[in-house]
Amino acid sequence: MKNDADVIIIGAGLAGLTAARVLKEAGISILILEASDAVGGRVQTDEVDGFLLDRGFQVFLTAYPEAKRFLDYEALELCKFDPGALILNKNGITSLGDPIRQPSSLVSTLLSSAATFTDKMRMLRLKLKLSGKSIERIFSEQEITTTEYLKKEGFSATIMDQFFRPFMTGIFLEDQLTTSSRMFEFVFKMFSEGDAAIPAKGMGMIPKQLAKGLSEEEILFKQKVWTIDANTVTTTSGRVYKGAFILIATDQLNSPVPASRMPSEYHSVSNMYFTSVQRPFDMPLIALNTLPGKLVNNIAVMDLISPAYTKNGEALISLSLIGDHTKTNQKQLQHNVISELKFWYPDAINWKHLKTYHIAYALPADEHVSNEPDYKEMHLNAQCFVCGDHLMNGSINAAMKSGRLAAEAIINTMR
Repeated sequence: MKNDADVIIIGAGLAGLTAARVLKEAGISILILEASDAVGGRVQTDEVDGFLLDRGFQVFLTAYPEAKRFLDYEALELCKFDPGALILNKNGITSLGDPIRQPSSLVSTLLSSAATFTDKMRMLRLKLKLSGKSIERIFSEQEITTTEYLKKEGFSATIMDQFFRPFMTGIFLEDQLTTSSRMFEFVFKMFSEGDAAIPAKGMGMIPKQLAKGLSEEEILFKQKVWTIDANTVTTTSGRVYKGAFILIATDQLNSPVPASRMPSEYHSVSNMYFTSVQRPFDMPLIALNTLPGKLVNNIAVMDLISPAYTKNGEALISLSLIGDHTKTNQKQLQHNVISELKFWYPDAINWKHLKTYHIAYALPADEHVSNEPDYKEMHLNAQCFVCGDHLMNGSINAAMKSGRLAAEAIINTMR
């Protein structure tokens, strides 16, 4: 049996697609086997009743080095969130902005009860500190938890509860902030030095752009790989493919090779979408729920950021619920969410539920992170390589970088 391609790539997420691009540019033939019917992995967008729904609320940070390297930002038509957040607390709603990048937010930020004046000065100091710190240095620092890090920086319990905990929970998908301080510094630096944005037509446009140069012969859908034997892969349907090298680009749960399933934890999230004639708020910000024991961590009105997310003029409201909510009665879950949010947004009782996504593997746990994968973890054996953000840190940047580095390692091996 002759090779179907030089490299068989298992999985068409961001890591696999980035690897495919690097390999193709080096003149190496590739074949991607994707278990689902579309590219993107954990970054996909569906169209439901005229609305664009990202599978899990995500933002794209324009400062990501790997994204700058591979993506055409102009073609993505990036639509930006304003820096800062709306703070929902027991007293009502306040806001924290970034007066340096958005001077109009100065007064509201200074008056906000979500942080003391000293906290606001410490926030400025932290931004300046990280702007002068390279990514390489960030990932070489000793790791402590994000909670410990913020306490060492001198932030008060007020800003911890009112901003940092709900904001970082929305990013890390865990509310104890046990995520590595390296990850906090990296993410905070990325937020400070670029924009938080979404492509005009959904996050799914990112993998679609990466896949643009692939022919129909180079990517096969609904091909779930069951086993790998040396340089041969067999799918659940019994089809067999052969390559000089195999690159596993799935998440840990879907890896066909048990040895590549790292014993790390992962985080789950539920993403609920509602539509409404009336928007809950009219600022392009993320709203953070700061109440203890909450269900909803953060809220975004997606059509405020990109009008293309709605086609009938109605508001599209995205809610993130941290953890696994699959065992809860879904009608009861919707009722509980609305009951929680109507304190700030009384019109929530009129919101119409559109769809809920339960994402079991949303992010790898990031208690220990790096900016370079361990070569032994990336190179399983002479013919088999692995890529994915779980080898480094849970981010779009790490997914793309791991794909690039795995492709480069294969190229070097072939020389």
